[in-house]
Amino acid sequence: MNHDRFTAIRLKGINLKNNAKISIIQGQFYPQYFILPAFLLYAALFILPSLLGIVYSLTDWNIYRNAINFIGLDNFKEILATSSYRLIIGNTFFFALVTTFFKILIGLILALVLNENLRTRHVLRTIFYLPVVMSPLVIGLVFISIFNPTRGLLNQALRGIGLDSFTRQWLADAGTAMPVVMGVEIWRLSGYCMVIFLAGLQLIPQNLYEVASIDGAGAWHSFMNITLPFLRPSITMNLILNIIWGLKAFDIIFILTKGGPGHRSEVISVSVFDEYSSGRYGFATALGVVIFVLTSVIAFVVLRMLNKREVDFV
Repeated sequence: MNHDRFTAIRLKGINLKNNAKISIIQGQFYPQYFILPAFLLYAALFILPSLLGIVYSLTDWNIYRNAINFIGLDNFKEILATSSYRLIIGNTFFFALVTTFFKILIGLILALVLNENLRTRHVLRTIFYLPVVMSPLVIGLVFISIFNPTRGLLNQALRGIGLDSFTRQWLADAGTAMPVVMGVEIWRLSGYCMVIFLAGLQLIPQNLYEVASIDGAGAWHSFMNITLPFLRPSITMNLILNIIWGLKAFDIIFILTKGGPGHRSEVISVSVFDEYSSGRYGFATALGVVIFVLTSVIAFVVLRMLNKREVDFV
């Protein structure tokens, strides 16, 4: 009876080993089954439309004629030769850089403050993150009412404290339209940066601060030599995401100003919408290719630079 029991245990062990081998083999081959379908899906939804977009950007495709003629780089030459489009490209870079800088700065400050043992820190985190989950359309409509020149809350408040000279048509003034739009964008997405920085702060070993405190290091020294180096991955993520979002910005600008007045707050994505709406499909596609190339190149360069610094730090 003991012999039978020993034999059963051996057979069970052999089965377990065989099952383990089969599992390992399946683990090696199962991912390969999904590579081809995943690649085909990615090619159908991204690669093919991108290639078609590049092809159509080299044509005069529009709503006014049936034939589509190949015109080479004429659309891109028109973009670079037209002063309004050069202004729009400059606006796009300006919008992306300014909003990225202030979103990261404000998000970092909020994360540092709300990482402390405050009783209301969870409520405050929710409040500061709330604009991120709100619809840009709703946010735009709210701020349109706030910046209304006659009945808006801001001008009413300025008149109420005797600062009538500071009232403006905030969204229709060439000097204030872009700053106002950038301010709304910064307010809307600073909470997103805050959450990423909070996640990074949670990974910093607290004993490092204790050792630094024993050595006599102040708050600024600890921030520069402990907090900031450990937050480099979070900074990299925030920087890449916000640069991409800034270069591709559309919704909040279109809702607030539609790019006006006189292209002062217009960015490339708004121009794509306007040109496509007017029926210049080939030219609109060329503008879309410009966005794609600028976003890809800048994101790649920034990512390589920041990754190199992270490797050097490690």
